[in-house]
Amino acid sequence: MGASRYHFHKAVPARVSLAFMTAAGVMVLYMLRINLSVAIVAMVDTPIAKGGGNSSGPPRAFCLRNEPLAWVNHTREEQGTTDDPTAAESYADLPVDEQAKDRIALTGTQKGLILGAFFYGYIFTNIPGGRLAEVYGTKRVFGGSMLLSSLLTLGTPLATHLHYSVLIVLRIMIGLCQGVVYPALHVMVARWIPPLERPRFMSFTYMANCVGLILTMPACGFIIDAVGWPTVFYASGSVSLVWVVLWFTLMHDSPDQHPRISPEERRYILEALGKNVTVKPKRTPWRGIMTNLPLWSINMAHVGAMFGFTLLMTHLPSYMSSVLGFSIKSNGLLSALPFLTQFLGSNICGMLGDFLLTRGYISVLTSRKIFTTVSLVFPATVLVAVGYVGCNSIAAVAIFPVGTAFAGAICSGYLANHHDLSPNFAGTIYGVTNTIAFAVGMCVPVVVGAMTPDQSLDQWQAVFWVSAAMYLATWLFYVIFASSDIQPWNSEEGEREKGVNVVENNHGEEELESLNKTKDEA
Repeated sequence: MGASRYHFHKAVPARVSLAFMTAAGVMVLYMLRINLSVAIVAMVDTPIAKGGGNSSGPPRAFCLRNEPLAWVNHTREEQGTTDDPTAAESYADLPVDEQAKDRIALTGTQKGLILGAFFYGYIFTNIPGGRLAEVYGTKRVFGGSMLLSSLLTLGTPLATHLHYSVLIVLRIMIGLCQGVVYPALHVMVARWIPPLERPRFMSFTYMANCVGLILTMPACGFIIDAVGWPTVFYASGSVSLVWVVLWFTLMHDSPDQHPRISPEERRYILEALGKNVTVKPKRTPWRGIMTNLPLWSINMAHVGAMFGFTLLMTHLPSYMSSVLGFSIKSNGLLSALPFLTQFLGSNICGMLGDFLLTRGYISVLTSRKIFTTVSLVFPATVLVAVGYVGCNSIAAVAIFPVGTAFAGAICSGYLANHHDLSPNFAGTIYGVTNTIAFAVGMCVPVVVGAMTPDQSLDQWQAVFWVSAAMYLATWLFYVIFASSDIQPWNSEEGEREKGVNVVENNHGEEELESLNKTKDEA
């Protein structure tokens, strides 16, 4: 038995096992994040005033306003809506839902606060999360985050019945816990993955969130239909706890600490990482970080990507509904397709980047710029194209997943660039980047709402052009100022060497002047 286990570990590299463990953790992470978004439909009753119904149905989409009414009704019937007033009566005649006793009555505003509460906490722990992982290791930070998130998730049904404000506080706490995860993963990549393998590793693990979304949404719906919404939280919290046990048992913060890694793999990783990685950097060089132009090029690229991707994933379905009269959410396959193409696109780019780098066809900096171009310029083109296909909903739906596929290239582009600049502080600087970009991303709903008061086609075209401009401006800033060189503030020795070089240059000039003076006197 012992021999077979030895051969297994020898056959499967430790970093491959780490990739699957991390990908599973990211999938569970997103399961805990979005379970409420699915379950809240069954959790909440939003009171409607008697007599407040409107037999004329929902507002017509822009592209349907000038169409014959019979064609509009036919379209609504296909999407599950109709102008037939008897439809409301049929719903009223349905028997009382057996799960009604578990529901709470909330206004639309209260429901919005609950759904947004996660992000109120998430934005504040990115930077601390990166620093904590640099000091205490990804094993403790990621594992501890998931442990606390699991326990809070298990308490969600109780919090729901206590008061909606308790549920808001609980979701804020889950957001605080999960904000540390991706910066902590950046630290793990810096200490475990050879530089030329990082695009493929990050694409597979970071973008596993797409797989988590694809699996969680239908699974939650099935659980709700079978046994009720509270079980969604009991099941997801329990699955997460199982992962936590496996993570703390099998994960190690560096190849040096792994008891089962082969000597050959350990030597390969450590030689590839070189001398630029310190296990526990003593202090954070904030001045160097905040004034570093190559790092700001990454920050700007992430701002553009976050702005455009938020629009692409969050508001494009609204555009299709309010302008084109097409509900993408009514089709399960179409709902999952953008996430699937993003995962596949990211992994294809990761494998391509890995191939080009390991074969020496391109430099690291060239690779970062190529895939950043793919992730920023191509989605910008897709957004503008969506605005100009007019009322052709089929074309718009076909273009949508193409944009998300291109967006997946970020893991092979600027997102891997943090490790090039400073592997010692990869977690902290990723936290800075994500905090800035997330703050900008939270402004997208405000911008879209202000620019589309009438939900007309020309107003949405203006929105898409603004987003494309953000994509292109931040891409241009990146390609001009990006670097793949280790920065002096990555290590104390680097900063000292920088200072010594200045002193040596001064001494050299003084020594040359002294020699010339001596020569003249002679």
